[in-house]
Amino acid sequence: MNKKIKLSDYVAEFLSNISDFAFVGHGSSVVHILDSIDKRKDIRNISSQNEQGASLAADAYSRTSGKLGIVVTTSGPGTINALQGLACSYYDSIPALYISGAPVTGLLKKNKKLRQLGFQEMEIQEIVSSFTKYSTRITDVKKIFYEIEKCVFLAKEGRPGPCIIDLPDDIQRMETSADEQEIFKPEVKKLTIDSTKMEKVIKMVKESKRPIFIIGNGIKISESEKNVKELLRTTKVPYAATWATYDMFKTDDPQNVGGFGVYATRHGNFAIQNSDLLVILGSRMNSSLLGSNAKLFAPKAKKILIDIDPAELNEENGLKIDLKINCDIKEFLNVLNNKGIKWQLNQSWLDKIKKLKKKYPIIQEEYFNQKRLVNPYVFFDTLSNYTSENDIIIPDASANLVWAYQAYKISKKQQIFTALNHSPMGYSVAAALGAYLGSPKNNIIAIIGDGSMQMNIQELENIKSLKLPIKIFLINNSGYGMVKQTCDIWLDSRYVGCDENSGLSLPDFQKVSKSYGIECIEINNHNDLKEKIKQALNHKGPLLCDVKLDPNQRIVPKVKAGSSLHNMLPALDDEEVKSNMRN
Repeated sequence: MNKKIKLSDYVAEFLSNISDFAFVGHGSSVVHILDSIDKRKDIRNISSQNEQGASLAADAYSRTSGKLGIVVTTSGPGTINALQGLACSYYDSIPALYISGAPVTGLLKKNKKLRQLGFQEMEIQEIVSSFTKYSTRITDVKKIFYEIEKCVFLAKEGRPGPCIIDLPDDIQRMETSADEQEIFKPEVKKLTIDSTKMEKVIKMVKESKRPIFIIGNGIKISESEKNVKELLRTTKVPYAATWATYDMFKTDDPQNVGGFGVYATRHGNFAIQNSDLLVILGSRMNSSLLGSNAKLFAPKAKKILIDIDPAELNEENGLKIDLKINCDIKEFLNVLNNKGIKWQLNQSWLDKIKKLKKKYPIIQEEYFNQKRLVNPYVFFDTLSNYTSENDIIIPDASANLVWAYQAYKISKKQQIFTALNHSPMGYSVAAALGAYLGSPKNNIIAIIGDGSMQMNIQELENIKSLKLPIKIFLINNSGYGMVKQTCDIWLDSRYVGCDENSGLSLPDFQKVSKSYGIECIEINNHNDLKEKIKQALNHKGPLLCDVKLDPNQRIVPKVKAGSSLHNMLPALDDEEVKSNMRN
């Protein structure tokens, strides 16, 4: 007979084998689990100021460490607060394990029409079922082994994502032993590659005059970076990286067509629209890439889509797919690379892409001549000159995110990420904490707007108390710049709650930063931009750098609503557009 142990002690031991940290929000329904974790030396509780911060930190920890992000929250409001990070992990396919506390089993309602029986009772597993891979509540102590192992397996299997276990207080306190537990035995399904379809892919690429590989997040999820780079090297086919894979490639690589989509580059969009074949590797091709009318996206191009998730092959986004392949991306690339195919370089296609990139640089010379305040394109361009190898850069949501992906130049091995698909304001500061714990040898640089800063500003306390040398660049345009741009387009620049003139109130961030014990500097012109950036990056401890922008600064270029990708604002002359679309 195996020795019995407290269930919370077993959970803590299990968690210690898969991660170094648990990101937690305290409360009475999880005191036993947190106590059990605290008694161990091989895993550490990281307490948040708000459970949202814990969940965002766990998401970033998973992205930077390669280990499972773990979140432990109390019942009801504690877990509800954490749903922001849960959604980030789900929509970006990041593995995570959530453990939520619940009232004792005797106070869990059985009548579905009853709103609540126990204090802070909530059927969280049902609430999150649409944005988790698996959610369950354990009311039988003999099920803990099975359920927690199942959650970890499912979180990592196939297309990754978060799983959640709702664990009542009295179950945590019970004792159990290995011999009375049900064991989870995973059923591993291997997707086979249709050889006929593979031959079709090869034939279509060889016959194409203007092919482009679209590199999606599936490449990162499947750890296929080396495999796809081998394919690009041998084929010489141009490629377009989505935002999720932007940091995999040097910006000035001749094969790199540039960013494409609604908020992207003219040269990248022209290249996509001129293509006659798109091979889409693990990208769900959402509306930010396609535009609002998928029928106008690369209309002359045949499309091949390879994805591990069959749901992404259903054309619900409106994009017609000529060849669909449901398989593991890494396996697909391995088969293709092992074929030993002799590819023919289409130099004229590469030349056209080179001309487009030269003709439409994202950063205009006139931006550098701005006399007052800071131009965001100049800022991100300059910042990229002074960051170091292996730095981790985390933009936030909204305009600062777009400017970063438009203007930041990749020239060295760095990691750039954010919660791209859910994209909540306030992600980057909380995420920076998790990123540092996941990769403490690297510099962590958070970039956040003034509006977003107020969403999770309390996490500055954690950064200070843990003495994390995180650098925060506050892109301060005195309001919600991206919302204002939308109002410019649709509402004749009528603003509501967008800036201090329309109902939004903003604090003095430098004073707030100092109140948390974090030093602050300001950049308000181009004259000392370089020196101030270097000063910020070289600072030994945490630092907030307040970068002052013109409140009227807008994202340029941007696709006109309802139009094709090559119709970007500010609008080009019709003849110029036509000349760029002639093949």
